[in-house]
Amino acid sequence: MKQKKLASVLGAALALAPLMSTAAVENVTYFGYAKWGNIYTDNDDHNDGKGERNDVIRAGQGYGNYRLGNELNWWEAGVKADIWQQNNAYFDTTLYIGSGESWGDVSTIQMWSAGHGIFEGQDEASVWAGERFYRRHEVHMIDIKYWDTSSTGIGIENWDLGFAKGHIAWMAPDSSADGRSLHNIDARLSDIELSDSADLTVGLNYVFTQNSSYEESDITTSGTMLSTLYRQAWKYGSNTLAFQYGTDALAGGLMSAEGGSNRKYSTGVEHDGESWRIFNSGDLNVSEDFQVMYSIAYQDNNLDNREGEKWFSVGARPQYSWTEFIATAVEVGYESVEAQNGAGTNDMFKVTLAQMFQAGKGVWARPSIRLFATYSEKTDEWNRGGEVYGHAQGMSTDNVDEVTFGFNVETWW
Repeated sequence: MKQKKLASVLGAALALAPLMSTAAVENVTYFGYAKWGNIYTDNDDHNDGKGERNDVIRAGQGYGNYRLGNELNWWEAGVKADIWQQNNAYFDTTLYIGSGESWGDVSTIQMWSAGHGIFEGQDEASVWAGERFYRRHEVHMIDIKYWDTSSTGIGIENWDLGFAKGHIAWMAPDSSADGRSLHNIDARLSDIELSDSADLTVGLNYVFTQNSSYEESDITTSGTMLSTLYRQAWKYGSNTLAFQYGTDALAGGLMSAEGGSNRKYSTGVEHDGESWRIFNSGDLNVSEDFQVMYSIAYQDNNLDNREGEKWFSVGARPQYSWTEFIATAVEVGYESVEAQNGAGTNDMFKVTLAQMFQAGKGVWARPSIRLFATYSEKTDEWNRGGEVYGHAQGMSTDNVDEVTFGFNVETWW
């Protein structure tokens, strides 16, 4: 199966090769991201005692994972090229492939085209269609994309409104509950300048099912989410404060993470209710050699069926550069998840020490080659019986103290 996937992707690349050789193709850009390595554990309960971890350390039923020394393998790479141009108008196409956790497990993850300069008086506006990572926002340190509507869609973006840039899109995401077709209307205002160093982004998402004729009662068929992002740069770094309020099918939704991607759209289930959450994250440049990455997050997912939860996460990653290319980082993180129906509270504490060899100083320098060791404490008091939307139920308390160690590389271009 993997060979068939790889052959399909290579076939698509070969099909595009003639286009790359024509004079019409200009301004070709290559880009990508990769993280790859191994994590070993002293806990024989993981991966049938084979010595390696095949999942990340996080609180049970939680969302993010403090990613230093605690992330699964992944790579993605793409190319973007201007295919046609006439005066100031041009069309470009983006093709992006990526992997799973196993080497050779390759698939197409983005393929979209956009037309630029085709609206009179709107030089920066564009119309687009296809499968794309659409205007995602994330907290890198905990590996969470908290506003992620990536899917197949069509839209117009970067429309100059004078005080802001306007964006409107019609997205067609996969249902995460019952397989029915979903529609997601995404409207945003970005680049609302508040000062020379601060701006604001606001957006509204409305999701609904294609066919809402469910036989069962109390089934959720739609939902909304309001999102606001305040970004502030200053002398010693930058900070982003995000607030989101969701209802019904988007209560706790639009989040991509190790513990949240399968709950992005909660239609086809009894999921009426509301949620609110905040993410505050950034980096602090104490000196040329010493920086700190930090994050704090909270979500209260309050559902009518009392199957929601309260989630809290806080952590920091101080890093010191010994030379231009050698640095040491310590990441400390805590996460807790309290069941709404009182079934219990799960939590996790993790500290990682990493020795790094990287392309320059600072917490964002990449590529970064790392050796790391982690100590973690994890306590689980409840679960959902193996079901995504299962009933929150108490369980025998499971306490795990674990030491993990390994190596990896993280790079982007």
